[in-house]
Amino acid sequence: MNNSLVLSLHRALIGAIPENLRGLKVILTNNRLLWQAFFDHEPTEDEKEVLSVACTEVLSDFPNINEVQEEYIFHPTPLTVNTIHEWAFVRWEPETEQKKSTHQNRRKNE
Repeated sequence: MNNSLVLSLHRALIGAIPENLRGLKVILTNNRLLWQAFFDHEPTEDEKEVLSVACTEVLSDFPNINEVQEEYIFHPTPLTVNTIHEWAFVRWEPETEQKKSTHQNRRKNE
């Protein structure tokens, strides 16, 4: 994610993160913007609207974008983030006991 996009996202998302948002993935390639919002419950129309406005604010900073795909996705389990370069926002969520023990076992084996 380039610096201009990071700054634009930061500005657009101030005060625009719904409580149920788990994460927001933003990918800009070849003048195409993919905006994927992951929610822990079905997103409400208000939640989608506030993020759509933020998406529009980002678009205003990049006049060369000619295609936008907005997705508002119900994702009932915590996100798995392997790389951070596409994520504009990821909510911290406590690990389940099963994940904690798996993580601790891996650390012991290192």
